[in-house]
Amino acid sequence: MLPTNFDFLTAERPDLGPALSRLREWIQNHKDWNVLDPRELARSLSDVDSYTLASALSLLVKSGVLRQVYVVVTPSGSLADGEYDDPRQIPERIPDRFNHYFDTLEAEIIPVLRPAGK
Repeated sequence: MLPTNFDFLTAERPDLGPALSRLREWIQNHKDWNVLDPRELARSLSDVDSYTLASALSLLVKSGVLRQVYVVVTPSGSLADGEYDDPRQIPERIPDRFNHYFDTLEAEIIPVLRPAGK
């Protein structure tokens, strides 16, 4: 489960309080998600300035609440299973969710955020 207690950060960075509050709401409404995809957050939280959202996410990483990993987008647009600490660790071929292998050399690789320590 993704963390939602950002109060200590709101006290530290009140300018990011509204963005952290919106992130908390989004996470609480998406309990089945185990990673945060910044692309989806930017679309869903369009009322939050993109720079402010990026700053809030960066603060969550710097404070040790979240950590950044990399995932591959499948040809169908979903996220492939498997997370990598470094994009250079991604194999040249991986399976999609239907166990059909595809080349990752031309696939989109995106950073996502997951709870730290997991």
